Amino acid sequence: MVDEDKDKDLTRRAYLAVSATSVAAVAGCPGGGSSTESAAPGTDSDGQTPTDTDGESTDSPQGSDGTDAMTDGSMDTETATGTDEPAETETAEPTDTDVEPEPADTGQGVLVNQVGYRPDDPKLAVVRTAAETYEVVDADSGEAVASGDLSDPTEDPNSGDTVRHAEFSGLSESGTYRLSVGDGAADSYEFAVGTDVWGRTLAELGRRYTLRRANVAIDDPVTGLSWDVGYPQDAEAVMYFGDDYHDEGDTVDMTGGWYDAGDYGKYVTPGAITAAQLLLAYEQYPDTFSEGQFAIPESLRQDDTAGMPDLLAEVKYKLEWLAKMQRPDGAAYHKVSGENWPGMSTAPDEDDQTRYVYGLSTYGTGMLAGTFAMAARIYREFDPDFADRMLDRAKNAFGYLTVHDPIFRQDEGQNSGSGGYRKDNDRTERFWAGAELLKTTGDERYQAYLDQQVSGMFEAESSSVSWANSLLLGHWAYYTADAATEERRSQVADSITGAADDLVEHIQSEGYRVSLRSDEYVWASAKIAVAKGCLLLLANEVDPSEEYVAHALDQIHYVLGRTPTAYSYVTGSGEQAPQNPHSRTVGSTGINVPGNVVGGPNASGDDPVLSDYIASEDPAPAKSYVDRTGSYASNEPAIDYAAPVVFALAHFTPGDAVGLD
Repeated sequence: MVDEDKDKDLTRRAYLAVSATSVAAVAGCPGGGSSTESAAPGTDSDGQTPTDTDGESTDSPQGSDGTDAMTDGSMDTETATGTDEPAETETAEPTDTDVEPEPADTGQGVLVNQVGYRPDDPKLAVVRTAAETYEVVDADSGEAVASGDLSDPTEDPNSGDTVRHAEFSGLSESGTYRLSVGDGAADSYEFAVGTDVWGRTLAELGRRYTLRRANVAIDDPVTGLSWDVGYPQDAEAVMYFGDDYHDEGDTVDMTGGWYDAGDYGKYVTPGAITAAQLLLAYEQYPDTFSEGQFAIPESLRQDDTAGMPDLLAEVKYKLEWLAKMQRPDGAAYHKVSGENWPGMSTAPDEDDQTRYVYGLSTYGTGMLAGTFAMAARIYREFDPDFADRMLDRAKNAFGYLTVHDPIFRQDEGQNSGSGGYRKDNDRTERFWAGAELLKTTGDERYQAYLDQQVSGMFEAESSSVSWANSLLLGHWAYYTADAATEERRSQVADSITGAADDLVEHIQSEGYRVSLRSDEYVWASAKIAVAKGCLLLLANEVDPSEEYVAHALDQIHYVLGRTPTAYSYVTGSGEQAPQNPHSRTVGSTGINVPGNVVGGPNASGDDPVLSDYIASEDPAPAKSYVDRTGSYASNEPAIDYAAPVVFALAHFTPGDAVGLD
């Protein structure tokens, strides 16, 4: 074995007190979480993986403005922890540009999906106003079109609310409505009913990746977002350390990819896990996606993506950058960023600091292998040469894993201006890599690797996908691989459906029908909720169940506004959506682009603005959210937060509905 882990005893100061059983997640701009593992490369000594006290795996988010914590909050089958101190202080207080919403009773006592519902789906509103009856009113005519009794009241501990339910599934006629309770005592926000109800939201989520493209000029006629070429210095990014291929200080071309979150860093692991989920959305629901849906500006359309669905054209831009981050021996560098956090009013073309290539990891290498193997399958019908290149790179990354122990290289100072995304173990990534390559190639050598090196992963319970845990992707790849053995496929099926059954039981006990446990109102809680819904959708493919689908829909309803805070957590979608996301593109342009998914409630606090709010108001976990620019722990968007929302909406949205019209 070759040991490349050159970590030293770094003098890092603790910002968050986290452990393997209680992990905070920091949104898009991660700090420097770490996780530990003693097993040899890919081996799992007892076939099990560390979990939190409830058996759910943890995700280790990374702090947006230098906060070094975990990004998803949900514990994966592997753990990652964060200990760096925040490097940026200028964002600690709200800015004068924060938009204060006008107080309103409408939408506060009756909570609905603020975008709307499909005609034939179950429909449920959450009512927290004392009332016994409800009626659904046509927003145009004012006439009641449905009515009924509310359910008995129940206590919802995570929100502190006493709630009743209005069940109005019989409403199937397309239109715009509001739900009123108690003879007009409280009204919901207006919502639509229609087969195309989520088409615009899905298009906005997809095109937001285009508007995050790095190292290009942006001039978007739809939103007005505009700047000159951002970070041209990425063409001569500087190696922060030396290795067998470069000396410290050498320059390399690292142009391409997407800015990660509220910052302008570019990270391999959240980037790869995002690309993989978007590729899976296409692989599962190809009829949902086509060319032209995302209104990609003509200046950003590339000749080599002509004829591709916009989703695949956009992901290809990210894949080309991920390929640049791979060494000739297959290993993955970790990230590209500057040494300092840019100010919140800094646009991408205004920051001229040197950009560096930092770090290297085997868990990132495993992610490249898995993502590139997926790309080799999916792009073959559109670009065979690109598919071949992706497969070669996947095999190269996998080859590196077979001869190296787990590695996470971290040099002192590498997190001073960017997130850490640290994880020292890599079993779920090794399993995912082997399973994807088995599915793509049918080569029995990958089955042998899975059996001999990571066999415990077959029966480990599936968890929602995150950058710190890719096990579900591995399970799904194996379950759908033609070359899988029936015995192992059965084990994986049980892992997926077992996790789904646990989710169903939990969701049905929640007043807001959300999948989050009380300890999961942390970094990226909104993303975690929808990612669990995606697990339910995959479980439905294994063992069809109306409950799986209905509760996956519940997570969509949650993220689009049926929340204890009365907020939708997707910018531009819903009457009460975030106005002040922690985003430098918003801060520098004043344009709140639709399609950003923010972190959502975070009972841990983890930034000064949110912590002050929690200290003064003592909100319940599900209400620990503020729509303030300074709250990077609850109000920062990130590329990996949006990915599961794309997947979930793709399941329910017909292709002809996806677009901005």
